[in-house]
Amino acid sequence: MSSKIKIFLEKNSIYKKVLFFILAVLTIISVARAVQQAQIYSFDFSVSTAKLVSEGINNYEYVLEGKHDRSENDKLLYSQDGLYAHGFHIILIPFTKISWENAKLIWSIINVIFAFLIPILLCRKFSFSINETFFLTSIFLMSTVLRINIGYGQHTLFTFFFFILPFIFQSKFSLFLSGFSYFKYNIGYGLFLYLASLKNINKIIITLIPVTVGWIVFSYMTNTDLLKSLFQPFLTTIYYHDQADHLPTTVFSILRLINIKGFLLVLVPLILNIWVIYKSSLLKDNLLKLSLICLSILSFTPHQIHDYVLLFPLLLYSFRNLDLINSKLNIIFIIYFFFILRLISFFFGIQPWEFPYGLFGYFNNLLTLVILFLNFVNLKKII
Repeated sequence: MSSKIKIFLEKNSIYKKVLFFILAVLTIISVARAVQQAQIYSFDFSVSTAKLVSEGINNYEYVLEGKHDRSENDKLLYSQDGLYAHGFHIILIPFTKISWENAKLIWSIINVIFAFLIPILLCRKFSFSINETFFLTSIFLMSTVLRINIGYGQHTLFTFFFFILPFIFQSKFSLFLSGFSYFKYNIGYGLFLYLASLKNINKIIITLIPVTVGWIVFSYMTNTDLLKSLFQPFLTTIYYHDQADHLPTTVFSILRLINIKGFLLVLVPLILNIWVIYKSSLLKDNLLKLSLICLSILSFTPHQIHDYVLLFPLLLYSFRNLDLINSKLNIIFIIYFFFILRLISFFFGIQPWEFPYGLFGYFNNLLTLVILFLNFVNLKKII
């Protein structure tokens, strides 16, 4: 099947031209729609947390003190809870100097640039043809998870772009830039665990530069003790985790259902996560390695639906190895998150941000864990 699809994509036929024309039109419509929605929404674009920091106010303390109560006096907008590392609020400060409308527009354009760069760089790195790159990039750009990223002013594309750089470019500069992925720590931690598994302390130190500088600058600007400031992003996450239904369903939620509590509740997923990333780091196939690390991240930490853009490397790997049964299952899994959830949302009136919660949340997380497990079970067959 894989060879037939590749032959079709490379063949100079009228059918391929028609398909590519349709994909181009649908892609333009999808991205344009996302940019349009960004001008209406962009609720997650954390400009208000950056504004607090620019005024010398510690946004984490603001949340921990219960001031983000969505009242008229609340200085934080919408769901801008500040669940990011210190440096992210620093780099967004320039957006506080312009109007909210202009800030939303510029951030949506930046997100679109990332949306094109990510698939193109990955396809080029792993030697996909121009036609294959166009086909796979179109799927990515038409996906619901991509539109949500742009429409809601999310920061996952920013994070994902810097996260993949060490897998594409072998340089100290790419390692330094990859450290910006640590700002969104429910994704960036996977890169840290991967580098730790390589036992290369120099690489780890280089990636820690952006997050360290951000922490120091943040502490200085908000007049916060360095040690106290260090743990505040995580305390804020715990604060929201203690509030019912605030954080998406995770493997922790599943373990609670089977009555695992206390220290084991954290230890079991952590050990599994470290083991999966360590085993992935040993693979010679770098595309498979990146795919499994991203899949592991989605399996073991809380995520909204937009974070499933991290499935793109798995899409590339599965497309390249489509003759394998496991790859076919991967493709179905990816289509479910990229497109089918939107159909469910349309026909049953469920909003995309509701999917990580309740029964859908448990199902989606279990499904992600099952796909991760199946890929590891079949490693000997697919390497």
